[in-house]
Amino acid sequence: MERKLKMSGKWTLKYGLAAVLAAIVVIAVVLYANPLSFTPDQSSAASFLVMLTDPPTVPAGTTILDLTYSNVSLHVTYPNGTALWLPVNASGTVNLFSLVNMSQTIASTTIPTGSAVDKIQFTIDDVDAVVHGVMYNVTALSDTLVVSVKNSQVNQTLSGVLIDFNPTLVQIQATDANGTLVYYYVLVPSATATIIGDLNKEQIKVGTIVQLGENNRVKLVHVVEELSKNVTIVSASLSVNGNVTTLSVTIRNDGNFTFRVFGLTLHGEFNATRTWEKEEDDDMDHEIVEKIHPETIPFKLNGSSLIPLFGDQENHEHDDEHEHGDKHEDMELSSLTLQPGQNVTLSFSGVIALQPEKDVVKHPAMVVTPIVDGDYTIRLMGEGYQTFDVTATS
Repeated sequence: MERKLKMSGKWTLKYGLAAVLAAIVVIAVVLYANPLSFTPDQSSAASFLVMLTDPPTVPAGTTILDLTYSNVSLHVTYPNGTALWLPVNASGTVNLFSLVNMSQTIASTTIPTGSAVDKIQFTIDDVDAVVHGVMYNVTALSDTLVVSVKNSQVNQTLSGVLIDFNPTLVQIQATDANGTLVYYYVLVPSATATIIGDLNKEQIKVGTIVQLGENNRVKLVHVVEELSKNVTIVSASLSVNGNVTTLSVTIRNDGNFTFRVFGLTLHGEFNATRTWEKEEDDDMDHEIVEKIHPETIPFKLNGSSLIPLFGDQENHEHDDEHEHGDKHEDMELSSLTLQPGQNVTLSFSGVIALQPEKDVVKHPAMVVTPIVDGDYTIRLMGEGYQTFDVTATS
């Protein structure tokens, strides 16, 4: 009997050690597979939300402005000092009209408390607008936004980043080859972001819309004021030589943080001309002077070069040289990053042409030029926005 008890004790010890070893192996596998999601103290994990608020500027008659987004990512510095982009599995469509004085959760994840989230980015996949009952597909000035986050420390178990999107829907009115009125639309974004608290657990669910609190509204205003003081348009010039328009805008960052520019818009009254090919029984070409309203031309960025952008997506090719490399680096190419103390001159020189028809022989492009001695306003669109007045010269 005593021998049997001793044998039983040995087997118990043997299987006990085996169980401990098996547990150690399981823990090691978990750590290796996902080191950032494993935290010995689960109480240090914080729910972190991405929320969008949006007071849009739109033309009269606009009733719907839908934005489809994807590829939400956070740039996180963890408590151990490691800095990584954290992809968040989130996508969807937001009715921007529903977010006036409201905020909507567009993504939700978990990060350790004590982390810092200093940048957020997401892709704009599609934008649609309904104006006077007609649905239009909208071209985004920048298809990916990368926005710096102010007050970036995460110290609560439930917090998030609030993005003030604040886009402008630009309506470009023109005529086609038959004189029929046509419209093009471009979405010009301006965005700021800040870390906020005072959230409830219901907001963790993606799609939740709540009233924007006064404290959070004040935080966003302070961020915009800070950016406006630190980033300025130093100088600008606008000139016309025949059909060639030259625009130069110099900006400077006097602040302590990076500043991103998504593009700019030029506001004023423009001449628009279209030269028709001569008929068989005619000795000369015909030039027709037209007007384009409202008087706004959006420019997107390619490095420091400005590119006129109308809402005719078929006539604007993607830059192939930007379709390679790390996706996060690629995404930032849709904007220009201005470092603290840095000056950058944005420039364009060429013919601004709107081609509403595919047949460029029978239906020539409409050439747009500023009017000499006309007054124009430049609006720089990025993290916040700045304006500058300039007079066109010859």
